[in-house]
Amino acid sequence: MASINKLIPSIASGSLELAPALANLNFDFTLWKVAAPKEFEGVGSALSTSRRDNAERGMLHMIARKLGALFEKNLPSTPGLTKAYGTRASEIAQDSSIDERGRKSYGVFAGRAGADATSLWAAATSGTSAISIHLLACMLARIWDAPEATSIWVEIVKRRKEEVVAEFDNSDTAHLATLSAARQDLPRAQIAEWDDSARAWLRVADGVKKKQQKQLMLIVDNVQLPVNWKTDTYESVMEAWSNALTQVEALVQGISQHARSGDILLALSSWHLYPDLTVVTPSMAHVRQSDPVFGSGGVLTIGLQASTIQEKGVYWSLPLAYLRHYGSPVVSARSIRSGLRSRLSLQELLQATLGSLLQGWGSAGKDTFRSLRWLSSMYHLLLKGTKLGIEGASILTTGVAEHSWLALLSEAANVYVESEGLERQHNNKLISLGRKHGKTFLGTPSAPVFGLLERGRFIDMIASEEERIEMLRKVGKHMAEQMRIDSSHIFIRYKHELSKSCWVYEYATAIPYNTSRKRKADGTSCSTQSHHRWLYSGGHASIDRAYQEYYQRICEWRLDRTLEGLIEEEWAKSGDFYRSAGGSAPTGNQVQETYDFDRREAALTVAGESVSKREDQPIEDVFPEDVGIHWFRRHNPPPQSRSPLRYSFAFGAISDAALFVTNQNMPLVNVTQTSDDSASLLYSIFESYSIDKFEVAYKLELSLRSARPDIDPHLKSLKAISTAAMMFKHFPHASVDVRILQRELYNASWIRTCVASEEHRVVLNPLHRTPVSLQGYTLAPLNELRIGTPPSLRPYALSKGQAFACLAMFESGQHDIDPYQLIDVMAMSSGDSIYVSAALLTDPYDNCHPEDIRGVTGNVGRPGITFLVPPKDPMIKEVSLDEWPLIERHKFDGCLSDHFQNTSLHLSFTTAETPLNIGFSGGQDLEACIRETLFSVYEGGRWIADLNVSNLTMATKLFRLPRCTTQHLVGSSRTKMTCIDSWLGLVDTPDDRVSLVRAHGNWQARLAATSISLALGYSTTLLPDDVCWQCLDRAPESRGQFIAIG
Repeated sequence: MASINKLIPSIASGSLELAPALANLNFDFTLWKVAAPKEFEGVGSALSTSRRDNAERGMLHMIARKLGALFEKNLPSTPGLTKAYGTRASEIAQDSSIDERGRKSYGVFAGRAGADATSLWAAATSGTSAISIHLLACMLARIWDAPEATSIWVEIVKRRKEEVVAEFDNSDTAHLATLSAARQDLPRAQIAEWDDSARAWLRVADGVKKKQQKQLMLIVDNVQLPVNWKTDTYESVMEAWSNALTQVEALVQGISQHARSGDILLALSSWHLYPDLTVVTPSMAHVRQSDPVFGSGGVLTIGLQASTIQEKGVYWSLPLAYLRHYGSPVVSARSIRSGLRSRLSLQELLQATLGSLLQGWGSAGKDTFRSLRWLSSMYHLLLKGTKLGIEGASILTTGVAEHSWLALLSEAANVYVESEGLERQHNNKLISLGRKHGKTFLGTPSAPVFGLLERGRFIDMIASEEERIEMLRKVGKHMAEQMRIDSSHIFIRYKHELSKSCWVYEYATAIPYNTSRKRKADGTSCSTQSHHRWLYSGGHASIDRAYQEYYQRICEWRLDRTLEGLIEEEWAKSGDFYRSAGGSAPTGNQVQETYDFDRREAALTVAGESVSKREDQPIEDVFPEDVGIHWFRRHNPPPQSRSPLRYSFAFGAISDAALFVTNQNMPLVNVTQTSDDSASLLYSIFESYSIDKFEVAYKLELSLRSARPDIDPHLKSLKAISTAAMMFKHFPHASVDVRILQRELYNASWIRTCVASEEHRVVLNPLHRTPVSLQGYTLAPLNELRIGTPPSLRPYALSKGQAFACLAMFESGQHDIDPYQLIDVMAMSSGDSIYVSAALLTDPYDNCHPEDIRGVTGNVGRPGITFLVPPKDPMIKEVSLDEWPLIERHKFDGCLSDHFQNTSLHLSFTTAETPLNIGFSGGQDLEACIRETLFSVYEGGRWIADLNVSNLTMATKLFRLPRCTTQHLVGSSRTKMTCIDSWLGLVDTPDDRVSLVRAHGNWQARLAATSISLALGYSTTLLPDDVCWQCLDRAPESRGQFIAIG
């Protein structure tokens, strides 16, 4: 008693003087609960019953009490901040709350669904000091990875405990709760759960306050502020925490503050509080955020401190002594700059992906706006082409192609082009993020701009013949200047259509030639320049006898041969020369054809061009890439020659409109036209010219259909993006870790297994019998390839294991997990999201595919990524002898009803846990694991069975009665059935040939009954809502013993 009497409370100080004999006092205060401040009541009302129970009486409550008591004496009083934060937290919790009806739709996950505010409510019911603990948890979770934040917690808790014990040893005086907390164990696993709950809360709050967060982060991105310069982890954290609490309290009270360090900005971004700001640098600006919790008018000034550090944003560097099991402290530096420490929505990810795409295009993608405007315009033309019935356009935009990477990125490009103001500014940051940090994300494309730039093959996208010539003359002028050649060494060949089915090649100068020299009044002379055309006249074209051998040779070659096989190919036989060119066969030395030569000549003459008849020149136009011209007419350019000048294809659409240069100048062609120049030309075509929608669709489809997504890393990555986007579109509140941009996406395990499972075929070009490569894009005629959506556009078809591996990679931004390890997984929990196999959330009659995954906002309360798997042999209740009176069986009276209204599904865990291989790091925290999970069915409070719902997708004894299509729904079944109206009746092995579980309209009971029936080995037939009894009688499955689920 003497020792006990030495406990002397000090009312003024709240401390106790303890005799040394009581130094080991272990007073368990953690079960104490205090009333939460009224501002936090909205948080408590938004929680599920199980989460609220955990927050008030469970593990997280005890953690909050321990930490609050341990640090209480180090914390400033912040009544205004506590009130403001409670108001904001309640607002966020209520905005993301789920009503009771919506919660029931989540079945076994009902208690885990909704915003995870468990640690917040645990803090609110543990005292004001615990609320400050929660605020620190949010700060650490905002800037540090989970293992790093947990390591920081471990270190500051250890140091604080040592501090408390040292104070007691030196003075025999200590605060009772603080000393008790210092004597209690706080395992790392519990701290990790505390951090995980705060991390999940941040993600929910970021989603609710997305607009305000975006504006604040745009400002943070432009500052250069360290949290502090201290190199001791405990001292650095305590200073940052205390400063943040003090400064935000002052702002709430209406006292303006200066941000001399980054701690206050880190705090505001973590606590979702938005005071008005005055930004001094780079120029003075007032940012009014109009947050009602700062009604007193406190303003935060940013930018008074000049920084010589190159780091952008708010950054923090600390030595982490408890991150790894072995070794010296790991010095880690982190920043809350939006490009480095944030999560991205699907739309933001697509913007960053555009940046990575443009980076891969090199100089062709350096002009962001112009490049993306082209991509948006191109896809818009495809959509118009689809409405006009153009087959190629339809193939690229409809069916599976609606979900392709082309559709996704084109839509994202359109979002960028149409954005303005802060939205444009934010999108520019995302594009820059992709350019800088996503250089390896998509891999390097085999050719920029989908292979369309190759030697100007996009020229025939211009709809007008004259505009094509105009564009080629611009290019020709540039090439001639670079190559220093005159008009005789470069010219244009273009296809002129006589009708829908007939055409002929005509020719034009690429640069003007000197036509004559005139003497001026001062005696000097000058030359005049003009362009020249060789037009097909179809009139009387003299064919000199000297050229008969020439035309005979011409007729032995195919004159309309094209690389891309677009024009139906014909063999030029004797007398077919002019038919292949669109005219009629020559008779003797004359060719007769009615053609509007005079009108065209007059129009060109007015425009300043001279004209000759194409037939007057023996142009040897045999090979598509090679043209030989005999120049014998003195009045026509170029200079006369008795041997043919040989020209080769240089630039353009070789079968439509192209530039040709003399062979001796061909080596110079490749250095005169860069991808930057070609891209600029392509973009200008879409900006200034009328476009041929058919050619756009044709060119793009040709490249995409002939591409090799099985071997091209870039296409693998693009297909992976479209695959992930298809899944994440079903999860509107989900987000991805920004670090995914630093991965080589095409090397992911789940992508490699997808590629391995796809069927491939290489289609050879029938003209050459070998693939024709065009900078990585293999060309082949479309009529040989056109079978549905091109493989390069199709998203991957995923198995369940591949789907969960994909989700884990994008959720974490780094974990590459082998899909074969996830075959049995039924759900995955990460942050504030649970991804669930649809079989757990729907009526079993719906027959969900194994890879069909649904999203639930919430988590299972475990740090890192947790994969949930059922036990191999789930247990089912055995009926005891004293329960037999409860089993009733009677004949079915034709009335379907629900006798399982007290049934509920519940989630719990066994202790079985297996770490997943994500690469050895030496870290102390488990970042990804498989955990054995019990999906249990209860009736009232009584356990019935644990379920393995995966057996629904593979069971050979499960049948689904098709819905009636013959209109004989009236009447009852001739099959005699015994009703099962209780769980005991189901698990007690019914002896009747046909038994009917009556759980009509209760999907959870039907799911449980189906799983149990299959586990017991029964043939099981699922009935639709509108049962046709006659169909049941006639079904082959009705001939043996079975259990029907009604």
